[in-house]
Amino acid sequence: MNVKNDKGKRSVTKSWGYIAAFALLPYAILKTLWAWGSTVGLTTKEAIQGVAEFGDTLKKGSAFLYSLYTIGIDFTAVLAILASLFAVALVSSWGEKLPKWLLIIPGWSVGALTVLISLLTVLQFVGLLPKGYSEGLAIWVYVLTYGGLFIWGVTIFMATMSFQHRIKLK
Repeated sequence: MNVKNDKGKRSVTKSWGYIAAFALLPYAILKTLWAWGSTVGLTTKEAIQGVAEFGDTLKKGSAFLYSLYTIGIDFTAVLAILASLFAVALVSSWGEKLPKWLLIIPGWSVGALTVLISLLTVLQFVGLLPKGYSEGLAIWVYVLTYGGLFIWGVTIFMATMSFQHRIKLK
């Protein structure tokens, strides 16, 4: 294979990891805003109260999660950032230095889980599955959260496949 063409192909396939890295950042920003007390995306008094009381709910559980939340850090936002770093690991030279299974197994399994969750959510919205509690949130909140999750899942699949292809070439 021509080196020039191979390099171009690698940069195209690496883009999946970068797309995945950015896919969950809007979610992380939204959850951080809520942890700071913002009501953006909340459409009812009950939803606003629920977000406001979330810290009280955390107080009954893990002291670590509660302390994070009191300084404006939502744990799920941290998970979204870690998922973004995982995506970057699949396309970076430093990621290639990690044990391969540490990236491949989660890439396929967590990618599959996120796509499944997203598809089940779509089935809820079209009425084929019973809906969970959705009152008080703007529709764009669902698009942002589950859309980002779906995009992340699909692009993690693609980035994992690209990673496996690249390590076979070396």
